[in-house]
Amino acid sequence: MNELWDTLKNASFKLFGKSLEPYVEYFSSIKTDLDMSGISLSLAEYVYVIVFLPFIIFMTEFPLLALILSILTQNMLVGFFLSFTLTSFIALTAFFVLYSYPSMISAKRKKNIDGALPFATTYLATVAGSRAPPITMFKVLSQFAEYGEISKEAKKIYRDVAVFGMDLQAAMRKTASRTPSAQLKELLWGMSNVLATGSDMPTFLREKSKGFMQEYRRGLEQFAQKLSMFIEIYLTVLIVGSIFFVILSSIMSLFSSDMSLTLSFAQFMVIFFVMPAVSVGFIALLKAVSPSMM
Repeated sequence: MNELWDTLKNASFKLFGKSLEPYVEYFSSIKTDLDMSGISLSLAEYVYVIVFLPFIIFMTEFPLLALILSILTQNMLVGFFLSFTLTSFIALTAFFVLYSYPSMISAKRKKNIDGALPFATTYLATVAGSRAPPITMFKVLSQFAEYGEISKEAKKIYRDVAVFGMDLQAAMRKTASRTPSAQLKELLWGMSNVLATGSDMPTFLREKSKGFMQEYRRGLEQFAQKLSMFIEIYLTVLIVGSIFFVILSSIMSLFSSDMSLTLSFAQFMVIFFVMPAVSVGFIALLKAVSPSMM
């Protein structure tokens, strides 16, 4: 993914040069989310990319659609207007999706980190209990892909210390300032303070893991309550509602032969399109509100 971002960045700089630099400050609102998203681009580089992609979409799609629509409508002016309108809409949609992308990725990373943090903290407490050097905790944790984004954050800390020679406390604070998870930020700052004061790291991590696990259990209980409510809504609105509609429309078609074709088409749409679409939306909703799990 980083290679793709680098390719887009290089292409955008070649196309625009320094012409967009005066406008970078107008995108400062996404800088925090960009830092927390893990995207390997600075704010200026990302601004170039989110302008570059819609521009390329417009320049490639506009003439192609103009030609196709002109042939279909047999009117060059109408084809030109429709192509301009449609391509502008697509390009603007791409721009706003890219503008919101860091926020979406940051939220996804936060969910992943918060879901794995109770287990990762327990693992850190176990490693710390062996009295290994503190940097070893992050080295070992970075090697476990099962912990998802936490492993990536641990890898950043280990890289800053082992490769760049940064102090461990400074490396933890740097990562804490860029993580989207408030819980991980709290943990890293606490570990930094423990190192600074010479307190007992295993005890600190065990206490934190207990607290995180309690939060995790509360999240599961809240999700169970929401899930029960969502299932009731799903059964009532979709299953019962669809069956009621099919029965009612079937009865109506018996009394009006003129409407039988229309009602049959409506039944077909409800059964083969509306119900699957609502079911997919229901699954997406459950996935969005469910706590991240190991």
